[in-house]
Amino acid sequence: MVASAALRTWTYVLTRRMEAVIAGLSKLEIDKTTEEELVRTVPHLVRSQWDRPVTRTVETGNVDTGTEHFYYSTISNEESWMKFGRLIEPVVRCCAKPTFTKDFYERSWILTLTDVMGFRYVYFVASVTLLEGKVSGVAYGVADRLGFPRPAFQILSARSAHSLWMSHQGGFEVQSTDDESPQFRVDGGEHGLSVVYTFDSPRDLRLHAFKTDLSCFWGLRSCYHVRQLAPFLWQDKTAIQAATLARLQSPKPCPDRILAGRVRYLPDIDAVLLESKGFKSERVNEDGVRGDEVWTNYRLVEVLRGNPTKSWDAVRNSATVPYPGDYGKTLTNTGLQWANAGERVLAFSNHSFDSCQMVLATPSALEAVRNAASAPRRAEDQIMRGLM
Repeated sequence: MVASAALRTWTYVLTRRMEAVIAGLSKLEIDKTTEEELVRTVPHLVRSQWDRPVTRTVETGNVDTGTEHFYYSTISNEESWMKFGRLIEPVVRCCAKPTFTKDFYERSWILTLTDVMGFRYVYFVASVTLLEGKVSGVAYGVADRLGFPRPAFQILSARSAHSLWMSHQGGFEVQSTDDESPQFRVDGGEHGLSVVYTFDSPRDLRLHAFKTDLSCFWGLRSCYHVRQLAPFLWQDKTAIQAATLARLQSPKPCPDRILAGRVRYLPDIDAVLLESKGFKSERVNEDGVRGDEVWTNYRLVEVLRGNPTKSWDAVRNSATVPYPGDYGKTLTNTGLQWANAGERVLAFSNHSFDSCQMVLATPSALEAVRNAASAPRRAEDQIMRGLM
């Protein structure tokens, strides 16, 4: 009991430090908080000695320039955890061979005993990026298991962004839930939840990314579900998925607001105005199932955003879209599947959109795309390949 109390007390001290950093981060205002205010507001930060001059290149594109410098904080019992692992290695080899869950949690009787005693792996990292003396980016991550690369093993992570982009204007998948909530994107499952909030997201929503409960690291029961650590974020995730499902099943699955959100927060998006030259229907037999396939031929009328290069002949829109939050299921595509000759449509490319890749070019839809102001493009917002 004395050993267990000592271990839990030690972990409690670590988590209190982590919570203090998270609470400080929640008070930072992107593009407003100065370096002096940052140091006063967030405890346990260390200033990096490495400053980075940001310039525009072919890789980064039209990124905001200036000098970036960084603050970071790392709080962990990793060194002790790894020493303990080496200590019990003979026992593990002999009679406690571990198994691994689908989420890469290690299981064995000796680790169960360790957990009951209150000795659990804890890792926390936070970072703040400043551009020309003002806070430009905020991020933190919490891990309850050891693994590399570290971001892939975080049970909870949050970061700010101005816009989302990849090097060389690379494309990436845009989920229907991202369209539904472009300013507050929550993704993941019960053992790994991440949130990306934009610099102009509503404050009451943004604060949900910092309302955490880390008591499961030192309490009687260990962390078995991300809902324990971030109940508000889990509720947000559920609400966003429900709203997305309702939209995709409605008669208007692609409202103007999602088009404006794409243009604002995806700086490398391609948006074009097309006119149908007519469609062609053909009966096909796929794995013994007969059905109709419809192709539409379009001509390019106007490039609204980006530098598209693809052809718009023989375009086939899917009859289904992925189910929000569950890629094992699909929904009927109630959006545009083909267009009659003379009809005009808006098409989005360069990224892979789960839904609403093409929509009818109504006056309001055109206005939404033309008038949406693009968010700043910052170096720290770059999405790294392999960590989507």
